[in-house]
Amino acid sequence: MEAAAPDLVTAVIGFRQWRLRGTELYPLRAPDRWTRGMQVAHCERDTHDDPPPAKECTCGIHAWYRPPPRGASAFTPDFVAGAVALWGHIELHAHGMRAHYAMIVALALPFSRGDKRRRLIAAADQFEVPGVPYRTLVATALQHGDLIPKSMIPPDLMPNKRQAPGEPAPARLYEVADGYPGRRTSQP
Repeated sequence: MEAAAPDLVTAVIGFRQWRLRGTELYPLRAPDRWTRGMQVAHCERDTHDDPPPAKECTCGIHAWYRPPPRGASAFTPDFVAGAVALWGHIELHAHGMRAHYAMIVALALPFSRGDKRRRLIAAADQFEVPGVPYRTLVATALQHGDLIPKSMIPPDLMPNKRQAPGEPAPARLYEVADGYPGRRTSQP
């Protein structure tokens, strides 16, 4: 018997990265530009009756449970990290979640004080959200909702997604065990 999902009465906080183009934010793998205020997920395939995120689809607004590593955005001219508040229908996965609605609540400022930082501060002003040091991103985000408790995060049932293509051929096993072909072994 499957247990009913708990109702969460506050927004859920998630973390993501965007591409910063000028002062605009774009998802890493989608062409849609983020705008100020509420974002509504839509499905490109639209092959299901349910609103995003649909169970057998990849639609929805994606976010991680924890912020990306600090260096993940540091040495690129355009990657930036931030926090989002998620609500509506939310589907939890082992490494992240997908939601129907989202809104940016904070952007993490880069290490450097150069052009990227200036553009990110301008983007934060356009989105009417704070640009904060990475170390305060979570605390700032928690003013707008709660993190998903660890007990609710589904286990990773496929931790090694890069599986071998099958059993190795026995001839190859002997070749490896005997050393490389043509390799001379010194005899005492």
